[in-house]
Amino acid sequence: MRPARAVAGWVALVLATTLAWWLLAPQPPVVTDGEQRVSPGLPELAAAQDGVFVLVTAVAGALAGVLVLRARGGPTGPAALLALVASALGALATSVLGSALGDLVAGPRRAPALPADVADRVAEGVVVAPSGLELTAGAALVVQPLLAALVVTAVLVVAMLRGPSRDPEEDAAPGGETDDGAAQAGAGRASGA
Repeated sequence: MRPARAVAGWVALVLATTLAWWLLAPQPPVVTDGEQRVSPGLPELAAAQDGVFVLVTAVAGALAGVLVLRARGGPTGPAALLALVASALGALATSVLGSALGDLVAGPRRAPALPADVADRVAEGVVVAPSGLELTAGAALVVQPLLAALVVTAVLVVAMLRGPSRDPEEDAAPGGETDDGAAQAGAGRASGA
């Protein structure tokens, strides 16, 4: 694959993953006192956003692994290593771009109206702010490269296991015939006699 084409594909995959995270992750408004968030359910919101991030980057990692396997000339060590590094950078770029996008534009998965007790607190000076997107679990960044490596490794292991179990050179007879060829020649002589 040409380097320019590979970079363009990587950029397209990062943008698609970022957009998918922004579209699918919940981004309800949160209640804040101006300095810190006081909205109930914030840990659940963070877990939901991280879970959606893991889902979309897992799909991107699996896709990157498939692209390595389909590369012209077959999968090579350098291509697999490059896919691993590109996937790690892609997950990091998705996290940064998604957070920036979530801070600029509210996503479509907004929560319904605030409960009455929150509305009362808003009247007391507590404000409602958009939550945006934020990746709180740094470990989620390893999902995309791990899936890329897992897909490549699994396909190569299955291909090795399905391949011939015997070496053709071991079967060669001194006369240049394989054992199968010698057996067929012997069977032909025996039936002709």
